[in-house]
Amino acid sequence: MEKREGLLDRLGKLRQGDPYPLHMPGHKRIPLPFPEPYSIDITEIDGFDNLHQPQGILKELEERFATLYDCDICNLSVGGSTDMLLTVITAATEPGDSVILARNCHKSVYHGAILRQLKCSYIYPPLSPEGICGPIDPQTLEKMLASRKGEGDPVRAFVLTSPTYEGVCSDVERISEVCHRYGVILIVDAAHGAHLGLRKERKRLEHYFPENPIHQGADGVILSLHKTLPSFTQTAALLMNNNSRIPRWKVDKYFDYFETSSPSYLLMGGMDACCRFLEEEGEAALREYVERIQNIRRAVSSYTKVGFWEKESWEMDPGKLVITGEGLSGGEIMEQFREKEDLELEMCSLHHALAMTSVMDTVEGYDRLLKAMEHLQARAEKEKPEDDAKDRAGSMYLYDLRPKAKLPISCSENMPIRWVNLEDAKGCMAGGLWSVYPPGIPLLVPGEIVGEDIIERLGAAGKEGLTLDGCRPDGRFPVIQEDERT
Repeated sequence: MEKREGLLDRLGKLRQGDPYPLHMPGHKRIPLPFPEPYSIDITEIDGFDNLHQPQGILKELEERFATLYDCDICNLSVGGSTDMLLTVITAATEPGDSVILARNCHKSVYHGAILRQLKCSYIYPPLSPEGICGPIDPQTLEKMLASRKGEGDPVRAFVLTSPTYEGVCSDVERISEVCHRYGVILIVDAAHGAHLGLRKERKRLEHYFPENPIHQGADGVILSLHKTLPSFTQTAALLMNNNSRIPRWKVDKYFDYFETSSPSYLLMGGMDACCRFLEEEGEAALREYVERIQNIRRAVSSYTKVGFWEKESWEMDPGKLVITGEGLSGGEIMEQFREKEDLELEMCSLHHALAMTSVMDTVEGYDRLLKAMEHLQARAEKEKPEDDAKDRAGSMYLYDLRPKAKLPISCSENMPIRWVNLEDAKGCMAGGLWSVYPPGIPLLVPGEIVGEDIIERLGAAGKEGLTLDGCRPDGRFPVIQEDERT
């Protein structure tokens, strides 16, 4: 019988730099000093502490991370930012509370709101001409809070994402001032910002990298260590200060609910290796990182047809290289990089693709990316003018819609559902979170009406090869099974 290729066989074929990983995790498959994994895969035996009640060596590791980020409290997790978002949202609220969410939050934020049965209102970010979500406006938030002042249903918390997948940062300092003036807890999903605000480099790099939200007044900041730092996938952290409005005892309580009862010592050992790297080599590594980003951005700035997108009026994380090309869709950019350049990008959307960088990227990696950008420029120059009008995605955006809700998210999630083809869903209520993944921003949440515009956008995303999330493998989506009472 012919032996079938298994996962380990396929993983074993990966070689360093082949394909070159312009995606997470941030270690970029470059190993830090680490023991043979089977030799250290243990449980909570004597002398190795317990992540659920750290009192020894794991408590010391959390304190070391807190020192690196210059904050009072750090809780580590092996369940990713998803785990920590669920923990902190539940700890910050009570069932039935009202909250405001930035509409471009990750789906795990919505999962937390659903599980906690929260009443959700939304702030929609502005969009760039490329359809990229911009920063949340503090004035818009203040107007929302002021309009509800004195009502019997106060807003308990506000949740936003900063930096976003594409590196857009909101003015968290001003947002924090607004929130706290109205007695609102501020939670920031900074999963893509674990490299921001590291203590040794804060002064040196403060004019290049944005600040970490924990230094801007946020009550709780969630980081995915693995996204931009040399740490294993699933490793994350929650940062807080002693003046946080989130009760610490509730964080500990709900962390016990959402975190696995068998935390992996391999992953925790990886966080220790990452911490040690930052303590011993972080300053030099970050300095080199900045120089390499500056060099490739400078080299590409002269290109006329392709480039790294940025918006000067928005604060941006320069380590997120958002690639755009005239007459090219995000899917076409990603396909060319994969098939012709042997580079694997992080993600693509309708009009752009994303290269994720980190302190572990090599000179060779940047050279290969630059060569790929040169080839993309040549391709764009050869495109005929009429080709620009090809109906790939047109001027269609994904996140410019404001669907109407027939039922609140807090009560519609548990209603019976049926599964229908996308084109048959018009006029129905969504029975789950409908999104394109990545980045996992819901286009629809439970209880919202499926409009023709939603169907068009998801259809265009599917044709571009983007992954539709919330549907079954056969492409059918959940809608609420309505009856006379609905």
